[in-house]
Amino acid sequence: MKVANTELTILNILWKESPLTIGQIISRAQQTTDWHDNTIKTIVTRLFKKELVSRIKDGKQFFYTPVIEKSQVINQASESLLGRFFDGKLSPLIAHFAQNKKLDNDDIEEIEAILKQMKHDD
Repeated sequence: MKVANTELTILNILWKESPLTIGQIISRAQQTTDWHDNTIKTIVTRLFKKELVSRIKDGKQFFYTPVIEKSQVINQASESLLGRFFDGKLSPLIAHFAQNKKLDNDDIEEIEAILKQMKHDD
């Protein structure tokens, strides 16, 4: 399931705190965007129709909760990025970041530690 950047903004709000009413979502979204109320309502409705958020009615209000976990969205986006730009391979992605000096020494040490641990787990 592809998640648009606008949808991700709303999901990030709900991952931090939920359940939230539409008014609470609007309030939080407008702290970091210039989106109109109706734009935010449309995005929330789209997330609901995609079954990425659920809603429960309490009185006159709906309370929204994410159905999809952040890790699932990250995994899907990562796979998409690798597939579209790097033929599904991770090493060209890391090489790209290394060549463009996007990796500092801490990043390199962390990657090395992860790889070392992976070798030991096999």
